[in-house]
Amino acid sequence: MAKFIHKMTAWIFRHAYLTIAIVVAILGTLGVGAMTIGSDFTATNLTLSKAESTKASKIMDKNFGKAPDLAQMKIVFHAKDGKQLSEGDHQKDINDYLDKVSQEPGVAQVAHPDQLQNFDNKKTTAYAQVTFTTKKSKVANSTVKKIQKEANLTRQNRIQTEFSGDVIEAPKSENSTEIVGIAVAFIVLAITFASLFVAGLPILTALISLEITMLLIIVLSNVIKMPSLATSLVSMMGLAVGIDYALFIISRYRQELAKLKQKTIDAFAEQSVANRIDREKMTADSSNVRLQALQNAMGSAGTAVIFAGMTVVVAMLAMNVLGIPFISAMGNAAALGVFIAVLVSMTLLPALLTIFKKLVTPSHQNSALKKMSKLRKVGGWGKIITHHRLCWLIPVITILVVIASPIMHINLGLPNDGEANPHLTERKAYDLQKEAYGEGINNPLVVLVETSSSDESQKVMGKISQLKDVAMVLPGANSTNGKYMMLTIIPKSDANDQKTKKLVSDVRKLSKDDSDLPHLYVTGSTAVNVDVLEAISKALPIFAGIIVIFAFILLMMAFRSLLIPLVAVSGFVLSLGATFGFLIWILQDGHLLDLFQIPSKAAILGFLPILIIGILFGLAMDYEIFLVSRIREIYSQTGDTNEAVREGLKDNGPIVIAALIIMASVFAGFIFAGDGMIKSIGLAFTSGVIFDGLLVRMIIVPAAISLFGRANWYFPKWLDRILPKIDIE
Repeated sequence: MAKFIHKMTAWIFRHAYLTIAIVVAILGTLGVGAMTIGSDFTATNLTLSKAESTKASKIMDKNFGKAPDLAQMKIVFHAKDGKQLSEGDHQKDINDYLDKVSQEPGVAQVAHPDQLQNFDNKKTTAYAQVTFTTKKSKVANSTVKKIQKEANLTRQNRIQTEFSGDVIEAPKSENSTEIVGIAVAFIVLAITFASLFVAGLPILTALISLEITMLLIIVLSNVIKMPSLATSLVSMMGLAVGIDYALFIISRYRQELAKLKQKTIDAFAEQSVANRIDREKMTADSSNVRLQALQNAMGSAGTAVIFAGMTVVVAMLAMNVLGIPFISAMGNAAALGVFIAVLVSMTLLPALLTIFKKLVTPSHQNSALKKMSKLRKVGGWGKIITHHRLCWLIPVITILVVIASPIMHINLGLPNDGEANPHLTERKAYDLQKEAYGEGINNPLVVLVETSSSDESQKVMGKISQLKDVAMVLPGANSTNGKYMMLTIIPKSDANDQKTKKLVSDVRKLSKDDSDLPHLYVTGSTAVNVDVLEAISKALPIFAGIIVIFAFILLMMAFRSLLIPLVAVSGFVLSLGATFGFLIWILQDGHLLDLFQIPSKAAILGFLPILIIGILFGLAMDYEIFLVSRIREIYSQTGDTNEAVREGLKDNGPIVIAALIIMASVFAGFIFAGDGMIKSIGLAFTSGVIFDGLLVRMIIVPAAISLFGRANWYFPKWLDRILPKIDIE
């Protein structure tokens, strides 16, 4: 690979403007294509083809007729003055308003509360159901806004009117959060490089790679199912890794350039002191020196970027083994973003470094920023770690274990309107229904009874009514062929409550435990979610095990060591546990909610652990490779482990710290996004990067390497012969 990278770098060096033109042409072509074709993103839909709820859903479609995939909206009314909604002026106001709604373009049908007979006991709360003529993605946002605006007709007469459904859009604030992350990244880069211009290069290349990825995803959304949430995940990953990869390459390039420049100056000084200044100027502008420096940087840091990037890509693609289309699509989108970031870092970045040669030299620095950059610790941290390794290892490991302790009571769930911001209309609609009908009204269970006998159906209803957490059982329609009867169960608890999950299991057990009962199938969105969460819970240990084993083998091939991979994966497990524990402590247990602007306690997002394992693994390997590869390189030259740790931290430590600050800043910006799922993902990635990048890679790993000394580099000869060699230096 080194020879190929050297040749590629030389070609880019000689054809820098052509390289940039190719990238711009690709960007422009994708832009035109995206504008022409448009996007067709799907909703967050978690399904399992082999789950019992999915099988039941297919049975229901076959025997009861498949319901059309049309967008729906629920309009919830509540009389603030305590008067009944089913009579008098309130009834007239509601009917007048709903008649207006029915006349809006794109509205197929409006079911009034009178038709649905859904008034609560006091008759102060009820809801209407609006069905549109098209699916969600085709409903005009202007129509939804107009329906909401017309609710002034009821609201002005003290009827609280709120909305929920798949056409209600969550507030979007991702753009502003990205800007905050980019601003922090620019400041960190400016201090790191002591140059405003150089600080802008990683951000420029990261934004270009992100734009290419986004345009590709927009085009691909018309061909394959792509959830809209994937764009937010790609924004986080694309920006963070794009900036970090460029940071490592530029840093190594400037180091190589300074080294070669000084070496050439010294050579000229020995020949002629009188011509030293002129020759220094010639050397600084020498194309051969710059090409060699660029080739050295791309051959070392560039190779590490490819290796680290492909590790992240593999981790993202590994999500496909779970068999959940939504998670697979998320992983594939993130993998695409990382791949494009690597590609741009290896092509566009060296072209820019070639063109702006005078502006990226180590000597071309802003004086004020140069003074600020001296605040960085250079070499001191390595000395502290090697002299007091046990004093750092034991407390840090203890801290991570303590933070991880809440993992014992993790509760996975999926987002619902009950976890939204209290100021949003969908949350208000949820709360009104919860107060009027009970907590389970928003998560009914659909039961298919395999019988045509009404007596057997009544017997099943009686059995179900006796189960815990059942608020009521409602009879439904019979199938057209008479083979099935439909029932609806209203639980007492929320969809993410463990009691609801147990209720699904208890209903399914009824027919298995009692041979006199007909077979029961439980389906509906709540049952589907329960099945998905159960599948994720079972898959998590397997997925984590695959990732850990893969990491161990990968690092063995890279570093030809047993202890270094063992320390690396052990640290990964510790940081993973701490990330989960921290999330549970905040989101599930309800601590520091105000600080992070989280509206209420909630279950941990069901698919979030999968994302955390995959993405945190990739990022952990990034820092491991960039740091330990330099330590190994120095050890191979000196044979002194402690010196290798000190010099490795001196050379790459500040860059790793800058990288993790940048990545954490980009992720942290999403914590304050409007969407609850984005907030939890941002919080998870931010804490994960801090735990793994700071505590594990910058403390545990170098301290352990220093502690084990020469034993770090022991590798059985028979294993050395079996495993392929990977040169990442």
